[in-house]
Amino acid sequence: MVVAKCRLDMRIMKNNFLASVQLLYIFLMAQGSHAQDKRTSLRSYPSVFQAWNPIENKPDKSELELMAKHDLVFGATWAMRLVWQITEDHPYKGLSTVLMDKDGKTSLKEAQNRRARLRKLNPNLKLLCEIRYREGRFVTLKKKVNLWRQAAYPSNSKFWLKDKKGKYCPGWGEDKDGDGKVELNEIDYMLVDFRNPKLHEIIANKALALKKSGVFDGIMLDWWDEDSATTSRWPNGDGTHLTRDDEQAARIAMLRKIREKVGNKFLIIVNSNYRTVPQSAPFVNGLFMECWKSKYNEGYNINQIKKMETTLLWAEKNLKEPRINCLEGWRVVTAYTGDQKVRVQERNFKINQKWMRMITTLSLTHSNGYVLFTDDNAMPAPDHLHNWYDFWDADLGQPLLPSKKQKDGSFRREFSNGTVIYNTLGNTNVSVLFEEVRRSAATSIKGKRHSVSAGDGDIFLKVP
Repeated sequence: MVVAKCRLDMRIMKNNFLASVQLLYIFLMAQGSHAQDKRTSLRSYPSVFQAWNPIENKPDKSELELMAKHDLVFGATWAMRLVWQITEDHPYKGLSTVLMDKDGKTSLKEAQNRRARLRKLNPNLKLLCEIRYREGRFVTLKKKVNLWRQAAYPSNSKFWLKDKKGKYCPGWGEDKDGDGKVELNEIDYMLVDFRNPKLHEIIANKALALKKSGVFDGIMLDWWDEDSATTSRWPNGDGTHLTRDDEQAARIAMLRKIREKVGNKFLIIVNSNYRTVPQSAPFVNGLFMECWKSKYNEGYNINQIKKMETTLLWAEKNLKEPRINCLEGWRVVTAYTGDQKVRVQERNFKINQKWMRMITTLSLTHSNGYVLFTDDNAMPAPDHLHNWYDFWDADLGQPLLPSKKQKDGSFRREFSNGTVIYNTLGNTNVSVLFEEVRRSAATSIKGKRHSVSAGDGDIFLKVP
């Protein structure tokens, strides 16, 4: 009797201790540096983001309803029906630092109302705007286009990067005809010499205008690399126009200038793919981990998944708070030129559902960030189009503790409304036993014992 009572007392003490630790963890999340914006830390998980382009499988929802299903959205100014002010005399958006709405008004009331409507649908939603710095829209002098399709800069601007022969340097394009390669006539953006301090001033003033608009919470900067240069020579990538050191120095100088203008609370996220960015860490709040893969008709390999894990953990520890790390995985593509109907169907293939669950649970166990699962960028269709998965509707609530690697090789993390299991590639199938009945978000099966296959993940919700 005494032994039994002691065991009971020990169990009660253990449960009380764990509960206290969990409450302390939640308190620290809310009261630490995250208190700059409680929406960042106290939203319910999973937390999904949108990168430029929208959901395609919810035709019954309005545009704003689709946006508001995400907790973070970044894209161009037009996402909020804003444009950079241009005139017939000054038609270059890259030089403009004044925002106006689609009717030419600078009061920005329409955009502010749009933000208010989105926030009413989702009070946790964060809105970020991309500012291009590495490349700009280019239009030849011979080509006649309307005012809104003009180049980012004048053709004789020193902001354009030129090669040794004095020619413009191709920067980015899309495989518009679906032949598997990007030809010169499919390149709409030319490289910009972002070493130029005058360009840094313009970029920083754009960021300041976005902040003052009251519409955006931060900015997004693409093509962020501290390991190598990004100004590859087109079309074969045989070398770069700028050196790694030149590019890195320019990026850090630009970040410093932006922070001088916007202060410490305006959010900055950079697209570093799989890479860490230690030099940029004091200035940026998050990584957009756009995790590319070499073959659109295949999934990720173990090394790529491990890199996702390590980079995400690094970012959660080292970047500026509040942190807004965004992990994006790409699906396996069968029909390279598939239309919307085909894309929606393929995203729901079992293999892609499994990849989606694994990427989602990786994000949930390795970060307090956001996740997205999209098409492969190799496709001719616009990048980052995606389905909304029922799996993302699971209401996990708040994380109670950091994740813990289990003896079976899986990762487990407790949330206020359930448990997440992430079972990485190369591991064995794992069995999970709970003290009470749980419902699988993947299968809807209820029970105390569940299993998760290798290269998969699941959310096990508490049953009322």
